[in-house]
Amino acid sequence: MKQILLSLILIICISKVNAQKVLDEIVAVVGNDVVLLSDVESQLTQYKDIYSTKTAFARCLVVDQLMQKKLLLNRAKVDSLKITDEQIETELNRRMEFFVQQYGSEDAIEKYYHKTMRQLKDDFRDEVKSQLLEEQEQNKVVSDIDPTPEEIKKYYNAIPADSLPYYNTEFEIGQILIFPEPSKQDNEDVINKLIKIRADILSGKASFATEAILYSADDGSAVKGGDLGMQRSDNFVPEFAAAALALRKDSISMPIKTKYGYHIIQMIERKGDMIHVRHILIRPTISLNSLDRTKLTLDSLKSEISKGKKDSLFSAFAYKYSEDENTKNRGGMMVDMKTNSSHIPVDELDAVTFEGIDKLKIGGISAPAFYKSKLDGKEGYRLLYLKSKNAPHKANLKDDYPKIKQLAQDDKKAKALDNWIKKYVPLTYIRINENYKSCKNLEKWQAVSNASKGN
Repeated sequence: MKQILLSLILIICISKVNAQKVLDEIVAVVGNDVVLLSDVESQLTQYKDIYSTKTAFARCLVVDQLMQKKLLLNRAKVDSLKITDEQIETELNRRMEFFVQQYGSEDAIEKYYHKTMRQLKDDFRDEVKSQLLEEQEQNKVVSDIDPTPEEIKKYYNAIPADSLPYYNTEFEIGQILIFPEPSKQDNEDVINKLIKIRADILSGKASFATEAILYSADDGSAVKGGDLGMQRSDNFVPEFAAAALALRKDSISMPIKTKYGYHIIQMIERKGDMIHVRHILIRPTISLNSLDRTKLTLDSLKSEISKGKKDSLFSAFAYKYSEDENTKNRGGMMVDMKTNSSHIPVDELDAVTFEGIDKLKIGGISAPAFYKSKLDGKEGYRLLYLKSKNAPHKANLKDDYPKIKQLAQDDKKAKALDNWIKKYVPLTYIRINENYKSCKNLEKWQAVSNASKGN
């Protein structure tokens, strides 16, 4: 998962550069798929600091990795593996949440790339589908691999002392996050406001674009008069898509509710499942009284947790009360989205979370702190729980057994995958560009490539 996520980061970071490339060339062919020079250049970005004096080595390494991915994809197709639209959408949402954390807001991402979040998701949909197929095929090969304690110890002892990993300060942090629900009156106020906006547009008193600029809470589309461009209907949440597909050209929906708030939608054009719409989004304003009640609820939860076994009570209350879907099913524990580990390096924490746990002792729980979601702007309160803190240190079996186990497992999986590759490359059409025939790590592919060439 880490490799797939990193690939997406690189794709986005160099998207503007790649768009300017006029010429490309084929570096390798694996089955019906090709590795392009632009793919190699994109992936090389992550190695420029590590292998700054060994560019040729890094290039060979990247070609090998990309060919492995193509072979996994090829076998996934042969095995008729399936990825659902729901799986793709879930993974796209997860990754977009990661980028929101990195850039600070959806608006910042959209301004930088000059595209809406939905357009960005559409750009990466096919790429994500391929990556999920690759992952599914790889899981068939390595999912059951688990090193024994003896293998873990042997792996650790084989690492030279001066090559042991160095771990920065790391935290295990839990949270219970609650967003107050808008009152019935709050919802009615928004609905009535949208009904009036709709009436003004239909009567000609106002234009849709102007009203979107003035009132829409969707910053990315508001500056474009609410225009979302031509997109597949399944890019949108079900309620929005259903309402849009029911519209005739130029008609405007009544207010509809989604998890983002309330919308009115205007149909501009439809071609099958492709729709071109614009919308105005307004979110109910949460009253101060509602926020205060949420704060008091969390105060009560903190008091109850402090009376008993904190780990088990915090976990149970997080599962029962927290509204953060990413953490509640893990007992409220946050994870490093790059590694999926609950031990989060200090430099991976956002400033607000770090400030919230910085003064806590191990086992301490913060006072309820105001929280505003970067993803959709919802406001609420949360408790933070500092479960553990590790000081900077070199890896050792006592303090870092789970990490060393993971390293040993990754090593064992890599060897299993290498054996799998040797098994299937003879059954797959392979071609390698002459410029890469000198790469030592590509010899397992070249033997097949040469054999294919002779046939």
